[in-house]
Amino acid sequence: MRTPIDLTGQKFGNLTVITRDESRKGRAYWICKCECGNTTIVPSCDLRSGHTQSCGCKCFESHNAKHKMKHTRIYNIWCGMRKRCYDPNDKVYQRYGAKGITVCHEWNNFLTFYKWSIDNGYTDELTIDRINNKKGYSPDNCRWSTHTEQNRNRCNTVMVHNNGKLEPLPKLCEDLNFPYRKACQRAYRLRKKGIELDISNIFY
Repeated sequence: MRTPIDLTGQKFGNLTVITRDESRKGRAYWICKCECGNTTIVPSCDLRSGHTQSCGCKCFESHNAKHKMKHTRIYNIWCGMRKRCYDPNDKVYQRYGAKGITVCHEWNNFLTFYKWSIDNGYTDELTIDRINNKKGYSPDNCRWSTHTEQNRNRCNTVMVHNNGKLEPLPKLCEDLNFPYRKACQRAYRLRKKGIELDISNIFY
């Protein structure tokens, strides 16, 4: 594997490279300090191409000047999504950015994110939810869900095979009016024996 060019100390727009971060999927990442004071992690190709020149603060300022939505709920969701992926000082960064969870390039633009949200059923009662928790935030991996639906989609939720697809155990218990605790006990015993969880061996 080719050794990446050392970018330490170099400046790209508002960003100054501090040190190398862990590589992900063969791409070199760098921890950078923004002029606004925030720290962010950026892939080498985005720095060298000029695609990323700040922690996002420049985007926040320019976009807010156009849309006047800085204090809205959906704008705060957008900011929070980016912060937990790129700010090592964020309290949940270790569960997101540190694990390689990123925000797709097109959603660096708030207005693009806003349009996708409205087109995909956003309301103030819903939260943004990643369909596959091992992948990042992008139009093909996100949806707007209730808190109950999102809790079912956590990485530690027990998933059960049901007619060729995986479904959360809590949802199946609700649909079949089956005691959740009893289902968990059965699932635990089956997993201990190395048996694949299926709707037939848990509920019937």
